[in-house]
Amino acid sequence: MRAPFILALVGLVCLQLPAQSVQKAKPRAHELKGFLLRQDRKAFETSLGKPFHEEKRPNGNTASGYHLHGLKQDYLVAFYSENKSSEVYGKAVELELTGPEPSGPTGFFGLQLGDPAEKVERVLGKPTKISHEDDSNVDLWGYEQDNYSLEFTPDRKLYSIQILDQPGSGPAGFAGSAEARLFALAIQARDIEKIMEMSSGEIECSWPEDFFDAQSGPARDALADPTSKISVCLQRASRAVLAMGPEMKGADDSMRWWEKHSPGAVTKFPSSSPLKEIVFDQEAGAWRVYEVTFR
Repeated sequence: MRAPFILALVGLVCLQLPAQSVQKAKPRAHELKGFLLRQDRKAFETSLGKPFHEEKRPNGNTASGYHLHGLKQDYLVAFYSENKSSEVYGKAVELELTGPEPSGPTGFFGLQLGDPAEKVERVLGKPTKISHEDDSNVDLWGYEQDNYSLEFTPDRKLYSIQILDQPGSGPAGFAGSAEARLFALAIQARDIEKIMEMSSGEIECSWPEDFFDAQSGPARDALADPTSKISVCLQRASRAVLAMGPEMKGADDSMRWWEKHSPGAVTKFPSSSPLKEIVFDQEAGAWRVYEVTFR
């Protein structure tokens, strides 16, 4: 059950939809308004300022609400993990976008606030459960196999989107050379949608004298700007990856074990390459590029 930001649940009526209405699971969501799950508090506050409201959630996370520039009613909520022993301590493990104003692209499957329920259903399929929240008079759509839930107003307009990191819901198989090459191709093509899909909110790129991340604001802004420091570093890395050819000869794929993180995957490059390794982490049910390191 989704706990709304600020408001408490008063009553709930649940409708379980028939099994035949269940749709094939979509890719896991991990972007809202240009921000990615696992971005730091700094990224949100550098761009949006201090939160207008904060509260502790029952699971121990801190929910921080931010006004969106140029909008009077829409807001973005980042839920930060307060578990110091967790791999995601201090990171946004949930994101929620709420409001009645159409506010442009959301990064969520091409949908926007204010979209009619019929359009949402065409894109995402039928929800597995519909619940009514009496206190806020909205319908909650749940998708059991996915990491998101939605709210709709009485006139069936999309009012809220919430996405969750869902630690422990690891992807099938392991990432490796094929994914490293796919990411490099996306960088070279400046395919921002693919770059965002494959990037962790914690993505960083480093060479011996410095490292760069995407924590200065929305990750989409940093990764879409070819002149940003992290983009310049990733462009350099992509050239090194593609120089190995389609077969990625000489690259070595293996698992990466962390002290706190769930198992990751790493592609190591031969000594002849200026690139040392590309590390993938499990995030929101998929492999995302976490760390790109030069020698």
